[in-house]
Amino acid sequence: MDISLVALIAVVLFLVVLAAGRAQISKGANAHVANGAVLLALGLVLGVFALGVVVSLDTW
Repeated sequence: MDISLVALIAVVLFLVVLAAGRAQISKGANAHVANGAVLLALGLVLGVFALGVVVSLDTW
């Protein structure tokens, strides 16, 4: 698999997880807020991975 494809997939997944986490938090119930917080934490980890992959590309 090409590294630029991995970078694209990681960035798209990061944005999807962020949107899902924000949507869960906006529902307002305690369980939804907890689920949203978990998704945002997962988004943070995925975002750091995506940033590392994008920075490591040699196509700048």
